[in-house]
Amino acid sequence: MIKNNPPKLEPLYDKKVQCILCRHSFTTKKVRSRFVKPKQTDTDFGPLFAPEDGNNPLLYYVVICPQCGYSFTQDFRKSISGTAKQIIIDKISSKKGEDFDYSAQRDFAIAERAYKLAIYCGQLTKEKSIALAKLCLRLGWLYRNVGNESEELRFLNFAAEEFEQAYIKSEFDPLNTPEIYILYMIGELKRRLGAHNEAVQYFSAVTEHQDRSRYTKYVNLARKQWRLTAEEYRTHAE
Repeated sequence: MIKNNPPKLEPLYDKKVQCILCRHSFTTKKVRSRFVKPKQTDTDFGPLFAPEDGNNPLLYYVVICPQCGYSFTQDFRKSISGTAKQIIIDKISSKKGEDFDYSAQRDFAIAERAYKLAIYCGQLTKEKSIALAKLCLRLGWLYRNVGNESEELRFLNFAAEEFEQAYIKSEFDPLNTPEIYILYMIGELKRRLGAHNEAVQYFSAVTEHQDRSRYTKYVNLARKQWRLTAEEYRTHAE
């Protein structure tokens, strides 16, 4: 009996989604997890991929509706007010061209536009700070992957600001995004931005957090990065 070989599994697959705004159903590309192979992961959890590696899930984090142009992520609210919908229609939907389609394979330039459009949509609809923080963070990682340090730091700064707002306003789901993670991320982003005193304060908050025994990963990282921050501060002071 002749056995047929199984079909070759491609890195990208089509995921069915529904637009949060207009309810249009469409597909968007995602990367199968078995093909995601970063060279390393940085201390802010940013993955670094080889330049020739197109299987970078950061490229496909943002979902864009081809019908109305609304751009969003899994962290965005699942419903939008009538007022916010009209704003998107006026600012985005009415101005998009006929070739407005992000459902195919993406490169850096396409992904960059997708992120900035999602950030703009999030600002227009007053999206939660935690959703904007994760967007800006990943765009910063994307710039890191192409060696654009100035833009990387610019968006890491935006991410730090939004994480702080999410923490201050308790605008996050602790089951999906633990508070201790947010504190660590603010500390690490502040360190990368050269705000050493603020970084130390947030790292200390991590080590003293009531959930520290549950999230030892963040506690250990915070202690390590606290020491690194102190060394960096002394180096800059000399």
